[in-house]
Amino acid sequence: MKAHLKELVKNNPVLLKYLRMLKSWRKLRQFIAVKTIKGKNNSLQIEKSALLKNCKFDIQGDNNCIEIHASCFLNGLTFYIRGNSNKVVLGKGVRFNNSGHIWVEDNHCVATIGDNTTIEDAHLAVTESNSKIEIGRDCMFAYDIDLRTGDSHSIIDKTTRERINPAQNISIGNHVWVASHVSILKGVQIADNSVVASRAVVTKSFSESNILMGGMPARKLKENIDWKRERIK
Repeated sequence: MKAHLKELVKNNPVLLKYLRMLKSWRKLRQFIAVKTIKGKNNSLQIEKSALLKNCKFDIQGDNNCIEIHASCFLNGLTFYIRGNSNKVVLGKGVRFNNSGHIWVEDNHCVATIGDNTTIEDAHLAVTESNSKIEIGRDCMFAYDIDLRTGDSHSIIDKTTRERINPAQNISIGNHVWVASHVSILKGVQIADNSVVASRAVVTKSFSESNILMGGMPARKLKENIDWKRERIK
């Protein structure tokens, strides 16, 4: 049967033309991206079912790895890496719907996003060596969201002349809804099934699950809550 179909296409110039166009479109569909990669042993692993549109890879350094797993949809996402031995992992079905940045500086940094997490627009900054951002499964991020593990610059104790603002990890649990205009600062952990209200500035960890937090700085507003993506009656 396959041999018959191949022969049919081969002997039909119109079918052959459209088949070639389809193959080209599929290739373009996945790799609509600007790639500037400088250094040694950098790895860019993109599964075939992932869809990239207007993305940018700007990498300088050695031994960096980006993994984009099956069924991801990335629109206007920029990967910026400056350093060595850093790793970025996007799980199955991750979506950046409008734009965003994954920004990594220094060495041995990690940014991971769990399966089926959706993001409208976020800036994820993993700055300073050995720091990481971990976002769990089935999270929902709105737009204009900022997460950063470090300050990128130094604050110095005037007496000791020592730096007092080192980087700290950020960990977001599974099924966490982060509303628009939220900032999540270094050292923060947010437990599963939580909601972060719009314009919140999260400066401390919340170990309790199923809570609503909000404010500047954020505090617990309600407990024993859950949430759904669907707007139910």
